[in-house]
Amino acid sequence: MSILRVALDLPLPQLFDYTHDEASSADIGMRVLVPFGQRQTVGVIVGLAATSEISGEKLKSALRVLRETPALGGDWLDLAQFCSDYYHRPLGEVIFNGLPAGLRRPAAAPAVKQAAAYRLSALGHESLAQSPARKGIKRALLQALAQSDCAEELLLAQSPSAKAVLAKLRSSGWIERYPLAPTPSTRRFVDSLDLNAEQRHALEAIERAGPGYGVFLLHGVTGSGKTEIYLRLIARAVAAGNQALVLVPEINLTPRLTQEFCARFPDTPLVTLHSGLGEGVRTQHWLRAQSGAAAIVLGTRLAAFAPCRSLR
Repeated sequence: MSILRVALDLPLPQLFDYTHDEASSADIGMRVLVPFGQRQTVGVIVGLAATSEISGEKLKSALRVLRETPALGGDWLDLAQFCSDYYHRPLGEVIFNGLPAGLRRPAAAPAVKQAAAYRLSALGHESLAQSPARKGIKRALLQALAQSDCAEELLLAQSPSAKAVLAKLRSSGWIERYPLAPTPSTRRFVDSLDLNAEQRHALEAIERAGPGYGVFLLHGVTGSGKTEIYLRLIARAVAAGNQALVLVPEINLTPRLTQEFCARFPDTPLVTLHSGLGEGVRTQHWLRAQSGAAAIVLGTRLAAFAPCRSLR
């Protein structure tokens, strides 16, 4: 029998002990369903213990380890512990603020959907050329697809009504949906710009540093080409089968960057993570980052808690 140290979403600076007959060290980071008072709630296993300060007759048993989603990694739990210590907040509060709402409840976690993208059909190109003066989200989606193919998740993230609009455009034959390239070797990066001398110097300096943790500051005025350096480095990480995380200072910047990333990475699964997303979309994006299905995660500081399994 194992004793689980469980973090709960409570304003209490402590962990809670539960017993479980089948748990092992491989379950650290897993969500777990436990009794608490008169209700059942979801916690996260952050460790195992040989003994407990709670007497045996009062120690409750965990109901079920929720293994349908992968465990939160050690790096992720270390980040949560750092935030807990730095901001003087209970570890459980920090952990559950980092999880999407869909994983905080006892309900079964949704399955990770297959990555897909949309492209403008021949009929769509023709119709758009004949009547370009459309407004709202329909116009934004069509303009994005007129420039290049785009990942479904990024299009959905542009508006709460994007899903319905895409369905109508698809039924009308204006757009087509297709699965994204499953392997890094078949994903394209649109390299349409020549680097200037300063950009080449910056790119070479970063690459010389090699793998591992490092900090680089790209200093330049707006329009000087800093984003292009990020795009080149991300492309190399993705081509090697790894993930990249892009943090932006505010939600309002994500639509423009979404379109730029769609144009430069037309075959690469991307997701966004920020507080403006609906509950279901945010949960799906989080799970795609955790599973490795999303090669690029684009978001605000909230996205720092994306559990990327192969972040490079």
